[in-house]
Amino acid sequence: MINLPESAKVGRIIAKEKFYGKTDTATKNLFQNEIARITWEYKLAPETINLPAKHWPEVEVFRITLKNYELPTKILKVIDSAIPYPILFFVEKGTAKKAVICYKEQNQKNENIAKVDTYFETEWNDEKLSNIKIDGLDIDTVFGNFVRQIAGERYASINTTTNGNVSTIIKDDIEKIKDREKIQKQIEALTRKIKSEPSMGKKQALAEERFHLKQLLK
Repeated sequence: MINLPESAKVGRIIAKEKFYGKTDTATKNLFQNEIARITWEYKLAPETINLPAKHWPEVEVFRITLKNYELPTKILKVIDSAIPYPILFFVEKGTAKKAVICYKEQNQKNENIAKVDTYFETEWNDEKLSNIKIDGLDIDTVFGNFVRQIAGERYASINTTTNGNVSTIIKDDIEKIKDREKIQKQIEALTRKIKSEPSMGKKQALAEERFHLKQLLK
C-alpha cells in the first residue's frame, strides 16, 4: 500500500453482497470464488487531504484480497459501476500486489452515475507500485495522475501532444491510447492475414495497408 495521509483513512470492510445488485448468478459466483475481502482503505477528498474538488468530489482507495491470483475485470466493472467516483484498487494475494485503476467519466446529468471506460494495471509486484503517489493541486488532477502512473508504458506511448507539449487533459490522453491500441490491433490482424494469404499480389496489398497504419503510429 502506498503512503497516504492518516486523515484520509477509512479502513472499513465492505460486504461483497453490497455489489450484487442486479448481477447474474455467474457474477455472484465470481465474487464468492475469487474475492476474500474488499476493504475501503482511504477516501481522498477536500476534507481529508486538503485539496479542492474540481469535477470529481473524491477518489476512493480500495484493497481487494484475492483467494486466487485471478481478478476478473468483470468484478472490477461491477464495483466501479456501483460507485460513482474513481477508485484506485490495490489487489493482493499473499505477498503479491498490483494496482488497478479505471478511467471514468462523470455523467453530466446525474452525478450518481459514472461511465466505466478503460482499465490500467501494473504487473504483480511491479516497480511502478513504489511510484504511485498523490500528485496534483486538486482531486481531478490527483485522479488523472494515478491513471498516468499506473498506465506506465501505455501512457508513455502518447505522452506528448502534436505541438510537443505534455498533455494535461487526461480524457485526451485516454482517447489517444485507445486510438493507438486500435491501430496496433489492426496491424496485428493484417500481419496474420499476410502470413496465411497464398496470393503474392494480395500479400503486397495487405503489406501496403499495414505500412500506412504503422506510419500513423509514428
